[in-house]
Amino acid sequence: MGLESLVFAVLISSSATIGLAGSAFAIAAITGALQIGLAIGLSYLAGSIFRPDPPKPQDVQTSVKNPVAPRVRHYGRVKTSGPWAFIESKNGNLYKVIALGTGELDAIEEYWIDDNLATVNGSGVVTSDPYNSKAEIRSRLGLSTETSYTQLTAQFAEWDSFHRGDGVSSLFSIQKAVGSDKISEVFPNFTNTLYRVVARASKVYDFGTGTTIWSENAANIIHDYMTHADGLRLPSSVINTPLATAGWLAAYNRANEAVTLKAGGTEKRYRVWGSYQLDERPADVLSRMTAACDGRLVPTADGGLTLDIGTWEEPTVTLDADAITGFSEVARGRDVLTTANIIRATFMSPFHDYQSTDADQWIDEDDVSLRGEIVKDTNFNMAPSHGQCRRLMKLEAYRANPSWVGVFQCNLRALAVFGKRFVRITYPLFSIDEVFEIQDFRFNIGEGGVLTGVSLQVQSMPSAAYDWDAATEEGTAPISEETVVDKTIPLPTGFSFGVSRITVGSQQVPYGVLTFDASPSDALKIQGQYKKVSDTDWLVVPISDGATSAQTNALSDGVQYEAQVRFVTLTGREGAWTTPSLKVTPVADPTAPGVVTSVSKTGGTGQVTINWTAPNSANYTAANIRRNTVNTEGSAVLVRTEYGPPSTADSYVDGGLAAGTYYYWIKAANASGVESASVATGSVVVT
Repeated sequence: MGLESLVFAVLISSSATIGLAGSAFAIAAITGALQIGLAIGLSYLAGSIFRPDPPKPQDVQTSVKNPVAPRVRHYGRVKTSGPWAFIESKNGNLYKVIALGTGELDAIEEYWIDDNLATVNGSGVVTSDPYNSKAEIRSRLGLSTETSYTQLTAQFAEWDSFHRGDGVSSLFSIQKAVGSDKISEVFPNFTNTLYRVVARASKVYDFGTGTTIWSENAANIIHDYMTHADGLRLPSSVINTPLATAGWLAAYNRANEAVTLKAGGTEKRYRVWGSYQLDERPADVLSRMTAACDGRLVPTADGGLTLDIGTWEEPTVTLDADAITGFSEVARGRDVLTTANIIRATFMSPFHDYQSTDADQWIDEDDVSLRGEIVKDTNFNMAPSHGQCRRLMKLEAYRANPSWVGVFQCNLRALAVFGKRFVRITYPLFSIDEVFEIQDFRFNIGEGGVLTGVSLQVQSMPSAAYDWDAATEEGTAPISEETVVDKTIPLPTGFSFGVSRITVGSQQVPYGVLTFDASPSDALKIQGQYKKVSDTDWLVVPISDGATSAQTNALSDGVQYEAQVRFVTLTGREGAWTTPSLKVTPVADPTAPGVVTSVSKTGGTGQVTINWTAPNSANYTAANIRRNTVNTEGSAVLVRTEYGPPSTADSYVDGGLAAGTYYYWIKAANASGVESASVATGSVVVT
């Protein structure tokens, strides 16, 4: 059944009543005498007791493959994703199209990949960390005639230029191939990488400018939903009568009023942000919208339907004992079934990832002390600020604890309150003289279809309910959960690089030893590498789980090496190598041989002859001879390394010298270049 068919003529019959509840509306044409022609009851729409829980703002942020997902439409500002319309890989790249929603968006303000705000350049390339050109994002706003994604049609013939997605906002992403050592850092969720946008949603008719623009004004949005093809689908003639239009404009101005904030500055009184699924009951959607602005739909005297957004005004109509013909269920005080002294509510918080968030509770401390805690839970998930939610919670608290409630039967004088929110009732029998909020308005039809009177269900509502002091009543907004998470993998601590030796046959062979502190977590495994300083390629050092040291292969004697270590996560995400790398020069034999003996020198013409006997040391390999023109060994120059066996007489002739006095020092050395103490020759004269 179409929603238009819910508009039906009411045939007046004996004892008939027509209801107008707070969640229902009637359209009546009143010209002179009351004529009842048409009625639309939202109570008819909301008649089911068993209804699903209303969707939460975060529900539209999921993205999965679902070929039968309900269509979604957005208002105000939202953070959203959607079902996959296409997903396929080719040449190592993953291509995905996500349907964001039905209808045209005004603009996309932010792109998010998983929990990272993405910076996208004009070519669609994501330039921010950790993606760094490994991802691309493009989007379509959902125009009535859209254009296909050429980067997709070029790769997949089955997705041709006719795949435009007319009237559907969408996002197209490309995840480029990433090495196995980086995939867990860049795309840890692989194909399930979540893409979301923050968008200014549907454009609506704006009563302030008379044009169709993006708006978050509650009246503008509810007005759009009432007639939209994907909304309630009411004929525009119903809400555009002169009196109805005036009412909508008044509601717009009320919602647009500036309200002072506790932290300074102002915000608009009533805004609506959120989404709805096209398979939801329209009455449920409308209920969420009106709840966010203390709104209700009311009929107008010219047969129209308008929006009344709550604001205090002294009633223009007073009903007294002459107008009241009877009463029922009149009671003073609270209804035990609806009373509460603690109001708990949720709202959509843009500071909490556009999710449903708990507001600061509205608590009547005195009443809690008297009666104990009586809690009422409600939600204002289309209200996008804590201040707006708290103002609504205050009204909820007053409605949960009225001074008077009841139903009054009235004569035709009560027709004057038709379509009004407040009425003053003075009834001496109960000493009543208060302002009441009308909860239900019913026409009482007698025999022969004669209108005999009106029944009003009311509860008292003082002006204090609409007073607002931000400093004392706004409460404390929930702390933002937007935190900076340090995903940096730590550097290993206690790292050192040294040399040890093993004996192979009669030779000592050096190898590198890496030591480090134990890993601080089982999720972090340590890796090591080493190389000659002069080389470019690193060699892997095998390290066992739980180890605090590791060894290299054999090192070349006297060659400088460097080593590094790092942590790697269980998913393969790699930390940084320790820098600067530690360097060592291995020495196979650190023991110096004995000193040379029997040292002598003989000067001659242009030369000096030096004689010595090698020490009786098995590790002796050579004698290092240094020369100076002054008797200072520290500045002497190495002029000869003379190799030979141990315990053997040896000599060296240093020729080509200019005439003068020279000094020599001789040191025995092993194969690793480790030297003994020096033996001086004393001065020698060259002629």
